[in-house]
Parts: sequence; structure tokens; C-alpha cells
Amino acid sequence: MSAAGNGNPKLSKALAAVAPHVPQQTWLQPLTAAFEKFGLDNNKRMAAAVGQFLVEAGEAFQEVVESLYYTHADRIVTVFPREFPTVASAEPYLRNPRTLANRAYADRNGNGNEASGDGYRFCGRGLIQLTGRTEYSQFAAAVGMTPEQASALCETPAGAALSGCWYLSTRGCLPMADQWHLSDITRAVNGRAMLENAKRIALANAMLAQLDA
Repeated sequence: MSAAGNGNPKLSKALAAVAPHVPQQTWLQPLTAAFEKFGLDNNKRMAAAVGQFLVEAGEAFQEVVESLYYTHADRIVTVFPREFPTVASAEPYLRNPRTLANRAYADRNGNGNEASGDGYRFCGRGLIQLTGRTEYSQFAAAVGMTPEQASALCETPAGAALSGCWYLSTRGCLPMADQWHLSDITRAVNGRAMLENAKRIALANAMLAQLDA
């Protein structure tokens, strides 16, 4: 019998111990369903996924949409140096996530030009933030939607969980989890930056200990 209907009780107990700020009434059932759908079917795979999600989306899974609201132009220059080479070029985009995204992500990752609106339409969303029309199109095909529908779905708990698990399953991360090669998963998720890799590993180890108990 599937555990997805009411959520996985073993996962619930582990989350309560390791990620107490995650509201389980919101997230337990979507996580359980997404784990089942995309083959995260053992303790190592579930633990490795949660370790990534808690860094990518925050300790309460509160950051399922990329934050593009900037109040300092120099920060925009740091994050998007190619698109904004000077502070002056970045200043018009302060406090305006939509126009910033449309400029920063134009003509990248399958997106159209700045006027197309693809930059904001396909900015980062989900527990592992999908970015760009190409990636959303791939996920959309897996769930029987258009890219635009998939983008909206990823703002919901169900879609955020599904897209995160889809990403791990299609980027070769599940065999890495089976071998407990956690740094390789971080590289697949976060690229060469490997941001907060030690934290991701610590969280995954803590989850695995709880799931195995």
C-alpha cells in the first residue's frame, strides 16, 4: 500500500528531529508522493534529497521561488556580473524582481530575449530551483504540462517537491546517494560553487541516522 496518501511516518519522525521548522502539514504528503514517483525509495536517497532541499529552499522550505528583490546595486553586480558590469547599470533594476529577472536571464537556458518575459517566467522555483525554459520544458514533459504550467506548479508544495525529486532522478543523483557520494550530488545541484556543501552533508547524515533508527 502506498504511503503517499497520509505521508511517510518514518520520514515524518526524521524531519521532526532534523528539520523541525519544516511545516509537515504542508510538506509531508507532497514529499512522500514525490519520493515515490521519482524513485527515491530508500533511506539514503531520501536523506540525501532532504539534505539538499534544506539548503536550497531554506530550513522551513520557505524559499521555493528565487529571491530577485535587491536593495543594493553592488549585490546585483556580484550575482550577475555579465549582465550588469557596473553599479550604474544595475541601479534601474533595484526592488523590481520581474524586470531584473527578464534582463538577467534573457537569451540563456532556452529563454527568449528580455522582452519575452521568459527570464521571470522561468526563474528559479522548487525545492531545487529549476531555472530557464529548457529545464522547465524537460520537467513539464515529465508531468504532462506546458512549461508555463510547470512554472506555476513549482510554486506549490506539490510542484516544488516533484520538481526537486525529478531533478535528482534525472541528473544521476540517485546512484550517487546509494553510494553516499554526497559531494557529487552537491556538485550536480549547485555546480562548481558547491555552496554550503558541509551543511548539506551534515543534514543528510542526520536524516539518514534518523531514518535508519
